[in-house]
Amino acid sequence: MTLILPDTNILLWPFNGGPDIVEELSQLLPQSQIEIADCVLRELKLLTIPEAKAALSLFKTFPIHNLGEGSADDLLFNAANNGAVIVTNDAELIKRLKDAKFPVARPRGRYKLELIGWVGVQK
Repeated sequence: MTLILPDTNILLWPFNGGPDIVEELSQLLPQSQIEIADCVLRELKLLTIPEAKAALSLFKTFPIHNLGEGSADDLLFNAANNGAVIVTNDAELIKRLKDAKFPVARPRGRYKLELIGWVGVQK
């Protein structure tokens, strides 16, 4: 089963006119497991916008994936190195992941995700 780790900006997307991210990920990567990285939860808790509070509420039942302390981008990059698919709209993180040949999912248009790179690494 493929591990999916959404970045903070993806968890906020549904509250900014984006799609149901869980449904999109289920269609894009069936038979995968969505987990929320602890570093992403920390970032959401620091944000003072209403969308962050809504995202925390929506994703509170998802399993938490402990990546440790440090920069969320660096921790997510390391998780990709261990086989996770990262979902992000962060241009710098997308470039790092693509350059390293790691799979990454990103928004394509307003309502869809596209998958870039190889998938199939087991959790």
